[in-house]
Amino acid sequence: MLSTEYLLHGLDAMSRAHEADYFKSGHLAGAVISAYYLCRDMDVEDGVADILATRISQDWLPSPLFAPVPDEPAEPKLVTRIVEAMRDNITGVRQVGHNVILPTLALKAFQDVPEAVTRSRVEGICELIPDFQRTELPMDEELDLPAGDDPRLFAEFVLEEFIGSTERFVGRGQGWSGHLLTYGTALLDLRDLGHHELAQQAEDGFKMYVRRIRLGPLDSDQPRQEHPATTVLPLERTYWEQKAGGDWSFGHVTKYPYGFYRLMNLAQDRRLKARCLEVAFRIF
Repeated sequence: MLSTEYLLHGLDAMSRAHEADYFKSGHLAGAVISAYYLCRDMDVEDGVADILATRISQDWLPSPLFAPVPDEPAEPKLVTRIVEAMRDNITGVRQVGHNVILPTLALKAFQDVPEAVTRSRVEGICELIPDFQRTELPMDEELDLPAGDDPRLFAEFVLEEFIGSTERFVGRGQGWSGHLLTYGTALLDLRDLGHHELAQQAEDGFKMYVRRIRLGPLDSDQPRQEHPATTVLPLERTYWEQKAGGDWSFGHVTKYPYGFYRLMNLAQDRRLKARCLEVAFRIF
């Protein structure tokens, strides 16, 4: 697995993401944190962590975005400021849910490295959260969401929606499908971290998101080339060996796998999980 140093790298970058190109910078920060949890919590093959560590170190860590923040004393209680900033910016869908996705990854990381809860990191992340602007989305149906306190049912709901989304958006890009996974995972992570009220408040935006993807492609969803079908997936070393020479300029390369396998580990419906594995290549 990756060392907790990668959590520190991700937190340093997320605290600085608001300073320039907040969307891409926030993605890269979240990707490093996601890589850590993918390797720690999922059943990845031997060698996966080594490949990820090499690529992250080569492609991302040399950037000024990942420069270490100044040493400061830890103030673990400051995480409440992140929760408050999320609550102040929780309504609606804000850039496909990144107002929830990215700070939740930070909260998860802070739980594992509480010594990293310093004033400059917290203040930087709090400045990032309002940057994600609310998007007006066309929709007209109501949606019943499974209770968030039943992780299995919630995960299976998200995975069912994921299958439908990948089928609707064939040839039009799978960003809605991939972020459905990371958005849903963030709600689960918030509850695991004890932020039940915040997770409940975030559900309205998630419902709007699901209702939007049920509409399928709109004119704003540009045609994009599909990934080739494959049965090689991110738990396997071969998958990352094949990715070794690819473009790692954006963070979906680890964020999507973390969200996908987090949900798959909670789901119990074998038919559903088998179907998800069949269509997963569309986002990987």
